[in-house]
This record gives sequence, structure tokens and C-alpha cells, in this order.
Amino acid sequence: LIGAGGMGSVWVAEQLALKQTVVVKFHESWSRAEDPERAIERFVREAKLLAQVRHRNVIALYEVGTTEVGEPFLIMERLSGNALSWRMRDGHPMPLLESLDIAIEIARGLEAVHAAGVHHRDVKPENIFLHHDEHEIVPKLLDFGLAGSAKVSRLTDSDHTVGTPGYMPPEQAYGLDHIDHRVDLYALGVTLYEMLSGALPALGDTNEELVHFTVHHDPIPLVDHRPDLAGPIAELVMRTIDRDRDVRPATAREMRYLLEDLRDDLAVSMSRPGGR
Repeated sequence: LIGAGGMGSVWVAEQLALKQTVVVKFHESWSRAEDPERAIERFVREAKLLAQVRHRNVIALYEVGTTEVGEPFLIMERLSGNALSWRMRDGHPMPLLESLDIAIEIARGLEAVHAAGVHHRDVKPENIFLHHDEHEIVPKLLDFGLAGSAKVSRLTDSDHTVGTPGYMPPEQAYGLDHIDHRVDLYALGVTLYEMLSGALPALGDTNEELVHFTVHHDPIPLVDHRPDLAGPIAELVMRTIDRDRDVRPATAREMRYLLEDLRDDLAVSMSRPGGR
């Protein structure tokens, strides 16, 4: 056992057929749904969509199923490293280029996830893992326990809004049924904002206060924390977390292109004499 919580438990296991170490995650949230049987069916269906995704920036899902007592489980690749939240644990801004590189990689992962017809709906530093590969660190999206398909907006039939306050856009905080892939772009934008500033763009000491701020107020400008980022960087970050989803980049690919342009321009400026 390597972890347990309200959503279930996580175990390390050996997959005998392939002789590899894997992670098995048992999900227990279905038991709180109004219709557990339908919730499990939907969970398995959506997980099978994710299992089709093979991308370096998305944790590999090898198998999905249910136990003899009907408890759903996922078998996934085992990663080495730490979550992005651990990298950010001191609350200080991260280096600009590193932050942009992580956001670009996760945008790539979201492209693949969205192409499979799935919305993650809980993108945040805790769900981004900095995997230590042989020669590099690879950011990976994980924990798709809240994921929803493009055709079904909720994983379960409960009335509880899914997601994490502070990272959810207004339409998700409202609990609206017609959310789309742009909730993930917003959450990635918030994550980038936090990497660059050490703070969230919403004020609140409780989940309720964070949701209220998100719904009723514009995000706190990034330049309030980082006046040195005034210009294209702050403008793009604030665009991705605009309350109006039509203002945000239309797709993960568009967001990636915009981030790559920023990163490339920044790399050129830093290579010049006197560059920051």
C-alpha cells in the first residue's frame, strides 16, 4: 500500500505476465453515487477511452476492470519522482523557462487526452508528476479519477461538483453540465500562474471562499505578483484563466503553440548579452 484517501487506495504490484512493476488504484467514490451500478459502468467506459491514450505526458493505463465484489480498479505504469506540488512546496516562484516547459509538456498530454474524447477536469500540481526517466524529467498527467467523457459530463450521478476549488473555472464551479475541454486549459493556466507566482489567482481560505471568488470576481492579475512578467507572458496566462471560456485558447494545441512561441522568444532574449 502506497496511498489511501477518500477516493480509494493505491498499491504497488507485480504484473506477472509482463514481469513489470505496476500501480493498482482501487476507486471507492462510486459507492457514494446515487446509482452505483451506473457510476461503475460509466467509470469503466471512460477509463477504457483513456487506456487508448499512449503519450509520454500521460500516465500509461494498462488495464481497467472490476473486482469480484464490483469495485473498479486501474492498473497503471509505476513512476519515479515527485508530483509538481512537491517541487512547488516552498511557495516560491519557479524559474520561468522551467515553468513554461512543464506547461508545454502538459498541454501536449491534454491534446492526446482530448483527442480521445476525455476531459481530465482536475488538472493541478498534485496531478502532474515529474517522472525521472533515464536521461530527463518528463511531466505526466495522472489521476484521472474525476475524468469525464466528452459525451458525459459527470463521472457519477451525484450532485457534487467535481474538481478542485482554486483550479476550477466558473462554469465548473457552478456545476454546469455543459463543461468542455476548456476547463482543463483553465486549470493548466492556473497551474502555470502558480508556478510563476507561488500563489493562486483566487482569494480564499476555504473551498467555499475560493469557489465564490472564482465565480464572482476576475482572477488576480499575474503582474500583481510578478510585475517583471508584464507583457506577452502575463497576457497569455491571464487569457487562459479568463472567466469567459470563449476568450481562452480554443484547444490544447493552440495553447501549446502560444506557450512554445513565448518560450522560444524568451530563450532567444536570454541568449543575448544582458538578457535575463
